[in-house]
Amino acid sequence: MMKILSENTKGGTLGLLFFFLLTGHAIGQSFFTAKTLPSSDQYGTITTRLVPEEIVKLINQQNFSFEEWSSFFYIQTGPNAPAVLGKYSIENNHLSFVPKFLPDPKVNYFVTFSYPQLGLLLSDEITEQNVYTDVASFEPPETTQPEVISFTPDLDEVPANLLRFYVYFSAPMSLLQNPYDFISIEDDDGKKLIDPFVVIPEGLWNINHTRLTLLLHPGRVKQGVGPNMTQGDVLLAGNSYTLKIHSEWKGASGEPLKQNFSQTINATNPLRGAMNINSWALKANVNNGIGVLTVITDHPLDQPLAQRMLFLRNAEGQLLPAQVKFENPEQLQILWRHQGSKELELLIDPRLEDVCGNTPHYAFDLEGTERTPSEEELKIKFSIN
Repeated sequence: MMKILSENTKGGTLGLLFFFLLTGHAIGQSFFTAKTLPSSDQYGTITTRLVPEEIVKLINQQNFSFEEWSSFFYIQTGPNAPAVLGKYSIENNHLSFVPKFLPDPKVNYFVTFSYPQLGLLLSDEITEQNVYTDVASFEPPETTQPEVISFTPDLDEVPANLLRFYVYFSAPMSLLQNPYDFISIEDDDGKKLIDPFVVIPEGLWNINHTRLTLLLHPGRVKQGVGPNMTQGDVLLAGNSYTLKIHSEWKGASGEPLKQNFSQTINATNPLRGAMNINSWALKANVNNGIGVLTVITDHPLDQPLAQRMLFLRNAEGQLLPAQVKFENPEQLQILWRHQGSKELELLIDPRLEDVCGNTPHYAFDLEGTERTPSEEELKIKFSIN
């Protein structure tokens, strides 16, 4: 699923667990956000954007029952399922919902907020007539002791000119330690590669310090001495390596990683050349009210970038809240709440990169290529089967 993240942090303890189907850009911003405090009864809180103050005053004058609240602001496990039980509240002109029972991370939840239904309930004329919908999935609360939970790109073989690794942790990591003191790449003989990473003070993290980006040196000095030195990729095609993370590295809680982590890296031939989006294969269908677009690409994509740079648009020109889920770096699914449109477009930000930094317009490391990002709109039309 496309983790278009509404990331909310406070002092390193307020963490993200609710992933909405949105684009992550202002034009596709969701009406909803979500947050959780680990080991808290606020787990799974869903909050609206600012509701007009005059409407909030009208709601505050009422003593709505659950049935009344859930007539205009509700969460379902399916399009025709009853509203999920929980409690509603108002704070600073935001309306919030907290589920009564622990959310299931395997279930897609439908979220709806209807101004027309609220107007009927208040028996008052409300000029706002929008109905906001989204599809979302929960993740369980994070533990305090961190561990490495995933590593991308998840490929049996990676191109020798790979540009980035991403390491995902189960809980926020500390910024008081140097990440590069605990991470190394070793060759088949157990020898550590010298300075394989572009060192960034404190590391390159996402907002809640659970994803670390490791940049490999492009074209670093690798062989020879003095004038005989040659430049090339950190990894050599045909060789195997092991990326290791030491368990002495501490999380934000002060607790060390649960265990050491290692990942085998098999390097294959470099991937050079621009992506060709015209060769991508698309297939779309609808399942239980959720549209699913499967995309097979010509290059393995940089997954975090793709989750911010792929969009859907309907025939009316409206951007649809959508979420990307990767089966592997060359196959992904884009999910959205289907509302009847049979003809849609996949929009691709021209800055999208594959795992080696190549974009739809240029190759990352070929001499003489134009590297100025184009603003040209890239799109692929598709129909729902």
